[in-house]
Amino acid sequence: MLSLKQLREIPRDSWSGHNHTEFCSHGSGEDVELYIQKAIAEGFKTYSITEHFPLPQAFYEKANGSAHSIYTAAMRINELPRYFAKMQKIKQKYQADIKILIGFEIDYIAEFREWTQNQLAKYANQVDDTILSVHFLPTNAGLSAVDDSLLDFKNGVLSEYQWPVEVAKAYLTTVMEAVTWDTHYKPKRYGHIMLYRKWRNEFSSNTVWEDEQVQDKLHAILDEIADRGELLDCNFAGLFRSTQTETSPNYNWIQQAQEKRIPLVYGADAHKVESVSAGFNTYLENKYYL
Repeated sequence: MLSLKQLREIPRDSWSGHNHTEFCSHGSGEDVELYIQKAIAEGFKTYSITEHFPLPQAFYEKANGSAHSIYTAAMRINELPRYFAKMQKIKQKYQADIKILIGFEIDYIAEFREWTQNQLAKYANQVDDTILSVHFLPTNAGLSAVDDSLLDFKNGVLSEYQWPVEVAKAYLTTVMEAVTWDTHYKPKRYGHIMLYRKWRNEFSSNTVWEDEQVQDKLHAILDEIADRGELLDCNFAGLFRSTQTETSPNYNWIQQAQEKRIPLVYGADAHKVESVSAGFNTYLENKYYL
């Protein structure tokens, strides 16, 4: 696994840091090689493959929501040998054209930290790069997805926390737990830290998503990442969703992250080939890589 120093040395004006593959069961199913070919054509020099890391069996017993959100959340453990073999083959095939980093997007779920830690240690020598993200929040009915569907959002986390701004607070509290989690092989980059806003356009325009407490939590998270010298996913996937139409973090908080000198890594969060460079020109034009 690359060290924090090595990650910070990667030129961010040509690095695509957040991408999925055919191993993602809620993606397009297109072969990873097509993603790589697209990335090369778009001029990327470094490309991180960050597939959803497997979750423990206990997750499937405790998760709440539609069968889609639960059973398509991540790869299964028995797929890992095939995943590593395929990614190594692709990495070697295109090594003259692009530097491929093999890795994962890893879910932070507090009750499964020990399991996650053990798995990270087990596979560390086969992994180059990882992202730590929050997709699920605890509710009385079980773990509920924040981002799978509007229906799941409303029936799960919104039902639990009552108001979008309260979902935001719960989500950001969990993000802070992820950032301050001290364990060996922990990811040094944090994914789409404002994912709770994915459905904002489905609510009335006067809905409150951010208050002083939310702002304080976001500042605290960014300060913690800055103090650790770690990196942040500058995720453009939401910009092209009609339900969201903004990046994660959004433009206001990208500016705050830049002021705190946090390295922002472009993230397409690509689940289909056509999205490999979505928003990258905006990332470059605004010099978010500085």
